[in-house]
Amino acid sequence: MTDEYERAIRTVYREPHKLGWLIGKDKLTPLHSEWIRYCWDSDEPRALQAFRGGYKTTAIGVVGAIRRMLFHPDDRIAIIRKNYQDAADVARTIADVMDREEVAALFHAAYGITPKAKTRREGDLVYSFKTTNTPEGNITALGIESGITGAHFDKILCDDIITLKDRVSRAERERTAEIVRELAANIIEPGKGSVWIGTPWHRDDAWRVINRFCAIAKYPVSACGFIGEEELERKRLATTPYLFAANYELELGKDESLLFTDPPYSAGWDFSVSGAFACLDAAFDGTDYCALTIAAPVRKEDGRSVYQTVGFTYAGNVKTWIPEIVRLCRKYKVRAVYTESNADHGYTADKLAGLGIRAKTYFERQNKYIKITTNLFEVWRYLEWAPETDAEYMNQILDYRRGSSPDDAPDSAASLFREAFPQHKINRHKWEL
Repeated sequence: MTDEYERAIRTVYREPHKLGWLIGKDKLTPLHSEWIRYCWDSDEPRALQAFRGGYKTTAIGVVGAIRRMLFHPDDRIAIIRKNYQDAADVARTIADVMDREEVAALFHAAYGITPKAKTRREGDLVYSFKTTNTPEGNITALGIESGITGAHFDKILCDDIITLKDRVSRAERERTAEIVRELAANIIEPGKGSVWIGTPWHRDDAWRVINRFCAIAKYPVSACGFIGEEELERKRLATTPYLFAANYELELGKDESLLFTDPPYSAGWDFSVSGAFACLDAAFDGTDYCALTIAAPVRKEDGRSVYQTVGFTYAGNVKTWIPEIVRLCRKYKVRAVYTESNADHGYTADKLAGLGIRAKTYFERQNKYIKITTNLFEVWRYLEWAPETDAEYMNQILDYRRGSSPDDAPDSAASLFREAFPQHKINRHKWEL
């Protein structure tokens, strides 16, 4: 090994972010080296939370895994994410980086051979420098739904296995927590380490399980310094206060003050049911969203009466989104769309009507907070959400408090049930679960 490569390998060991620079990841910093060393250079369980957009996957998942192979060529490493395809994408990125001449030269200097992928299938990498014969390769990609029974690894990296799904669903939180217990107990070789990275989503999510067997190193956005104030303010305005605090400041507010929690989700929308109505809360400027809520009463097989409900949000002027709103109204067989006439004096309703969508207007006189805390709150336990409801829409509802912003989704939903389903109030006995 030449002195030049010996120095390069020592640099990769001490300052792994510079390996990132070598492959074009020039936004990595010495802080990322700290993360990589913390996660990979120990056989103890390691957990790290860092703000969204902090290059955790690039640094720890890609650069860190390659560095681990450089110094531990026989390790069997599992990259585990919420779904398999995301994990396979990380494995594919690792494979592409390993093909780079600069990286291959480092491995050649260390082992005297140019690394070749003996196996390069999606989610499965075995390299020529691996000397042990095991069912598991150097890199194996897994989703938390993947069959992992019987597999054993020297290192597992669980990257963002706790996600928005865990925020909005108690069942998902419980399922993820059980998977964390299984991963921690049964697929790590004795004496080997696991790594858990991501951001928090809910105070009862699976991070509580992880924290029982290892401490969590936390890096909020304020401690890192590589997102500028203007960009950070844009992110703050684009999300709800609860999620900004969780995903960027790594702080979870208490849910006791929240009106809407744990929305139940259905397997999918039942298109055989008629009687769907919609409400469009149209936006024209500022940081408001257009919010579209669609609901239809449905009788379940077990005899329960619920409203199957779906919601969508769109940033920007409603004029941009009229074609998409029309498409959704046709898809869900909406009988009529309700729109407020205060701001646009019937413009949105006229545009929808001109495209064949029946539109009804109402003049808003009710206080928004009272409307949401009565018309939406009283039907909340009768709602069953379609899985295609978008994340921003549901976040706005779950984070709703007096004066919170954005609040377009709960405003749309409350208006829909007040305008389209007033019978819920007078026939409440028919809707008891």
